[in-house]
Amino acid sequence: MTSLAGIRIIDLTGDPGRFASKLLTEWGADVVRVTDRGSPGEVMREEAGGVLDWWYDGGKDTHRIDLTTDSGQEEYRDLASVADLIIETEAPGELARLRLDHSDLVAFNPRLVQVSITPFGRTGDRSHWVSSDLTAAALGGFLSVGGLPDKPLNVWGRQAYNYAGFMGALCALAGVFRSRRDGIGRHFDVSIHETLSGSVENILMQWFFDDVLPLPKIAPRQGALHWLHAYDLAECRTGHMMITLTPTPDNAFQMMVDDGFEDGRRWLGYEVEEVLEHIDEAMDSMREWVRGHDAMELWERAQERHVAVGAVHDIQQVCASPQFEHREFLTRVQSSSVRQPGRLVRFSDTPSLPPRPPAVSDTPMEAIIERWSRSDQITIGDLSQQFEGPLPLEGVRVLDLTWVLAGPFATRMLADLGADVIRVQNEEHSTLVNRPDYPYYFVWGRGKRSATLDMKHSEALPAIRKLIENCDVLIENYSAGVLDGWGLDWGTVKEWNPRLVYVSMSGCGHDGPWSHVISYAPTVHAICGITHLTNFSDRGDIGPGFSLNDHLAGFAAATSTMAALLARDRSGVGQHIDMAQLEVGTYSIGPAALDWLSNGVIAQPNGNRDGLHDHVPNEVYRCADGFVAITATSDEEWGRLCEVVGDETLKAFSTEGQRRAHRGEVDEAMADWVVGMKSSEVEKLLQSVGVPAGRVQDANQLVNEDPQLTARGFWREVEHPIFGSRTVDTFPALLNGVRPPTDLLSPAYLGEHNFDVWTALADFDVESVAEAMGNGLFS
Repeated sequence: MTSLAGIRIIDLTGDPGRFASKLLTEWGADVVRVTDRGSPGEVMREEAGGVLDWWYDGGKDTHRIDLTTDSGQEEYRDLASVADLIIETEAPGELARLRLDHSDLVAFNPRLVQVSITPFGRTGDRSHWVSSDLTAAALGGFLSVGGLPDKPLNVWGRQAYNYAGFMGALCALAGVFRSRRDGIGRHFDVSIHETLSGSVENILMQWFFDDVLPLPKIAPRQGALHWLHAYDLAECRTGHMMITLTPTPDNAFQMMVDDGFEDGRRWLGYEVEEVLEHIDEAMDSMREWVRGHDAMELWERAQERHVAVGAVHDIQQVCASPQFEHREFLTRVQSSSVRQPGRLVRFSDTPSLPPRPPAVSDTPMEAIIERWSRSDQITIGDLSQQFEGPLPLEGVRVLDLTWVLAGPFATRMLADLGADVIRVQNEEHSTLVNRPDYPYYFVWGRGKRSATLDMKHSEALPAIRKLIENCDVLIENYSAGVLDGWGLDWGTVKEWNPRLVYVSMSGCGHDGPWSHVISYAPTVHAICGITHLTNFSDRGDIGPGFSLNDHLAGFAAATSTMAALLARDRSGVGQHIDMAQLEVGTYSIGPAALDWLSNGVIAQPNGNRDGLHDHVPNEVYRCADGFVAITATSDEEWGRLCEVVGDETLKAFSTEGQRRAHRGEVDEAMADWVVGMKSSEVEKLLQSVGVPAGRVQDANQLVNEDPQLTARGFWREVEHPIFGSRTVDTFPALLNGVRPPTDLLSPAYLGEHNFDVWTALADFDVESVAEAMGNGLFS
């Protein structure tokens, strides 16, 4: 059995939503694709179709429906009457105009869930604006920290659309989870713009907390240099290395000394916090050290010494990883010559379906409806017993054993959707960004209750056992083996609570030759292939400007958690999800792996060129007041763009092939046209004729100058016990037209909810909790 067996999904998505339906197909849903919208990608060498057809649409059934005809609309209604879920990317208002929107369809299918993924949401003055992955990244903040000061750079692989797909899938599964319990379908209005704007690691933190942090209010573009200056790309004798002195500076400095690099000796004995006070000087020492080494050779030696650096791998080197071979991450597609990343995560009890080819012909509608009509709908409990609140995950309890960003981001999303998240930490080890008085914690720690526990205490295991017995989910992102050492391995805790969903978010997975590798998002970027591809063609030292993979891993954990909870509805038991953040990173650039393994093509860095489907133009141009991104995703958009620009010579490049052949001329003409204009003027002109355009927005522009975010109520003013009056972002979707609340802010101090948590869920009385806080158990 698969996690989503029996769930019937209509896929009406173009490029912004194909990743969502791909995930749900992989996890076993019966997905029927009713449109042919979407980029095919480069032509396959030995198989029919394009790279993106195989990556996004493999395993989906197809029946194309023409919604402009009466017969097509009737087919759509018939299919929706027996569906559980619709995921669509139609322009706002289009389905309503055809009387095929969620409000129309629930009249004859009350349990139907619909997720609408659109560039800016279905409401607001910019709801009609169009986008590409590049323009979404520009407007959503990615490019404010991506690239160089004078050259914004997007992350390779359409990561804005990956964000959107993950968010769409999360909302979809949460909606189905709730509809099984109350019999009521829901509509999720997912804004790609909001999804990005609230998920760029540090830009909002620096803007809102400039009175607290010794950092620039507007986070700058500074290549690969992390906002803490503790990670950066350094040139080696051959190749590049992501360098860092975390988590244990002495490991790195001692290795330098043992290597004959005496400058490392002066740093020996410094703690992390002390090193951070002199981080630029300390990192310069490391840069000088690695310059004399081969990146790959040094990386292998460094990991043996628990030094968390990462050599930059190209996609060929990535796919040769012994870790991937051991974990069977790369898989051959059934009955074909195609190989690709085979799964996002490993489910212990409900494995993902093996990759399958895209459909070569449509299935008759009668056959689909007959198949779907035989599928049983699952009902949990008595549908007459309504939930108290409107959020889909109310009643779900999550034990949060995570730290830094990837895990807290995952649990923040579950909390935003109504889950009761209990974050358990130890005071001694909660340093820097893991402290409630640090703004990073405020940003990523909302929606959670805080309890403390020292796992070294002799009474810790019985205490946390009681907590685990009363939770639905446990999520942790420690290195492989840490929880085993605490006595909290999966084999043990599933005996305590057979219904528990246990999510592990380690760097490279819990088994294999790299299971010991110390990894943070920047090092994962280097070894998973993202850093190599996110560069200009003449550079190798840039990469993503923020911890992209921490967000991707958070999305992966949250969505796979929901899949496992839905599987539990059918089986009655939980399971272990073994997620390797390294695999999530390579999965996010899956088309590059597929192209190399199947076609022998090694993807190369090419700046802002779309590496999945080469649209021209697709570039960022300097304006009078900043930068603007422009894309033409079709010949029709190109024609409209030419009319606005007014350059007759451009009209000769009427096909994408011609524009690729004359890329330099196209880019030069675009650059000349915008150079004297304001970026807002360019985007308004082009959006008025339906051409994707968007200025590169920083935090100030997102918060103070973006009318769409304001109109949809994305920002909220709050009062916090430590930080006082602040602004927070909110969940990036409307649920039945309403923004989910953000009532529970981050804890004011560790253990703020100790009395509530340990008395209600672990059989302690008030006096015992107080005693445990005094003797160090709850510390």
